[in-house]
Amino acid sequence: MEGDQDALAFIYSTHFHSLYRYGMKLHADGNLVKDCIHDLFTGIWLSRERLSVTDSIKFYLLASLKRKIGRQQQGVFSRLFEHTEEPFTHSREDDLIHEQASAERTQKLEKVMSNLPRRQREILYLRFYEGLDTQQTAAIMSLSVNSTYVLLSKALNYLKKNSDQLLLVLLSSLTLYS
Repeated sequence: MEGDQDALAFIYSTHFHSLYRYGMKLHADGNLVKDCIHDLFTGIWLSRERLSVTDSIKFYLLASLKRKIGRQQQGVFSRLFEHTEEPFTHSREDDLIHEQASAERTQKLEKVMSNLPRRQREILYLRFYEGLDTQQTAAIMSLSVNSTYVLLSKALNYLKKNSDQLLLVLLSSLTLYS
């Protein structure tokens, strides 16, 4: 019994941040997302004897969280591709400059990304930020594998056509720290 608790605690601590980031892409209310994550793990604990073996815990958790948030409230993505930075020790002035530059880059990136349909943003997030394969992405998004390839191709073509804008955002990130 204690081994089960330790295993669940390990899974929780390993996947919480990834689940939270993905949940925030699905719904803007951080408290609702945290509640759904906690409900998800509570449900896992309560039904632990009936659970079947899975090839990918991450896939199972992401898909379950999406369903749980969807049941809580049918909403629209409010934020996608939130820019996160690794913490560094800088002077307060460096931190302020970094925050301003980061806000500008985020704003430029959001401008480019905002022109993508919601489903295309979601597929890019699942494939490239969460590292899910095509079958897992298709299952989470309730698409066929072929439709997943088509949707991903459309999103990537859009990014390719707007690569000059994205390149400027990326270059400004690199030159800031060189």
